[in-house]
Amino acid sequence: MDKNQSDSDSHVDDAQIEVPDADADPNKQLEALTDKWKRALAEAENARKRADLARMDGHDHGVAIGVEALAPAYDAVFRAIEAAHASPDTDTPQMSAHLAGLKNIKTAFETGLKALGVRTIAPKNTPFDPMLHEAMQIKETDKTAAGEVLVLHRPGLVLGKRLIRPAHVTVSASPSKPAKDQGHAE
Repeated sequence: MDKNQSDSDSHVDDAQIEVPDADADPNKQLEALTDKWKRALAEAENARKRADLARMDGHDHGVAIGVEALAPAYDAVFRAIEAAHASPDTDTPQMSAHLAGLKNIKTAFETGLKALGVRTIAPKNTPFDPMLHEAMQIKETDKTAAGEVLVLHRPGLVLGKRLIRPAHVTVSASPSKPAKDQGHAE
């Protein structure tokens, strides 16, 4: 007996090699075989579901890697639009055409991301969420509630429940109180 044959014999469980007793009640035999069939069917269904979940997870992982690779280009377009809006030449025909082209590129990116199931996180004037946002700066202000997103520096990306990257934001904080002079007693 070779090693491969002995290994395969060790993986066979008793339920697979059980021979029905010829003298046993046929109804009990049928019940036992029906039970084994149902268990095998349930195990096959569970294996199919596990395989489907693994396939979907692999797909999502591949999409996330692709989106991470293209995100810098998306960011460059996002920043270029902001710079064009801040330019003093915004009203010139050349700048308007340039801005329209950049917006078209941004729309194409967003359409592609949406087709892949990727959602952009672009919070502004919303509460800071550490699960979706990364605070790049904290700005003290009394004009908004503490912990509110004031500025979006870079949009975040989410695929289903998978965070591809957090949004980079500036968050508001309550103004600090001036330190009281501790050397004087009243």
